[in-house]
Amino acid sequence: MCDMSPQSLSRRPLTASARDQQFFIAGSELDQLRGAVRLGLNVYVGGGPGSGKTTLLRRIEHECGSAAVFVRAEPSSSATTLLDEVARAIRQPGDSRPSRRPTDTELDVRYLEDVLSHAIDSWGDESEPPEVVLVDGAVREHLHVLFGRYRDALWELPLTWIVASRLASPPRPADAFFDRSIQLDPWPIRRIQRLIETRMPDWSAGWCADVAATLGPATPTQALLDLQSLALGGDQTALIAALADDRSQVAELPDRLRKFYAALCQAGPTHAGDEWLLETAGVTRSRVVHWLKELEALGLVEAERDGRRVNYTARRYSYLSKLLGNQAASRAASDQDAVRSVVEASRAVAEAEPF
Repeated sequence: MCDMSPQSLSRRPLTASARDQQFFIAGSELDQLRGAVRLGLNVYVGGGPGSGKTTLLRRIEHECGSAAVFVRAEPSSSATTLLDEVARAIRQPGDSRPSRRPTDTELDVRYLEDVLSHAIDSWGDESEPPEVVLVDGAVREHLHVLFGRYRDALWELPLTWIVASRLASPPRPADAFFDRSIQLDPWPIRRIQRLIETRMPDWSAGWCADVAATLGPATPTQALLDLQSLALGGDQTALIAALADDRSQVAELPDRLRKFYAALCQAGPTHAGDEWLLETAGVTRSRVVHWLKELEALGLVEAERDGRRVNYTARRYSYLSKLLGNQAASRAASDQDAVRSVVEASRAVAEAEPF
């Protein structure tokens, strides 16, 4: 019988449930969001894949209770579809309102005000409608149309908006809609250590600190993937050494490639046309292709063709997977002294070259 919670090492975003909140690791951005909600300020939350955007918004949903609604933007094919999803989330349960859904080219201020005002008014005078709208995964089109073209109409409504997107910042004119902007960066070593201590309560404090020094800085998703490898692998010394070796080699890269490799690790298996990767790199697609080939030649990236598209994976993940496969037959005992030596080397690299 396994004593560990089935969610303890899962890299899925946490939900607003009380059960998931035991795994939440607070940071300074949570205090900023709390203050913004209290003051009724609209906030934009930017961050790459796995940076914790969904989990952060779910935390605010948990704290606000019925005063907040959570809406996923990813399934929405257009800004109008997202608008209707927001209205559906706000409406009094049981209230339904069939409507003719216009296209984005037909969307106008009157329709936007009508659909959202009706959703708010459906609560009547005896009940309080939600006041905070949490939108997760908005894309450029959603931001440009809803929060740019129709920002004045949204400002008139008694709603506070917290919108999360992979884009580092909202495009103009949507940028003027948001009072505050929060960027979720990779977590520092100290915060990674808190994550490890929370998810792996049976590990000693010293071991958690050593592992954190090797894994961090990293996004929470990156750290959880590495923790899965450590928990599943038999020879933890070899796994830690592999991660430390990867960090040492990456530290010797030119600045442009080192930062690009960090973004690639965060993106996971992806391709040269990845919108977030292109924006983060700040270069053209042809330049990204060139950098990927450079990293592939150095053995830091593996390429795999999927039809007409070539997907690229950072070596650290594919290497760890292979190492785990080789260790499945025999689980070796961990040599703590050897681990500590590679951890110290990794810590020195981390301090000299921030990831």
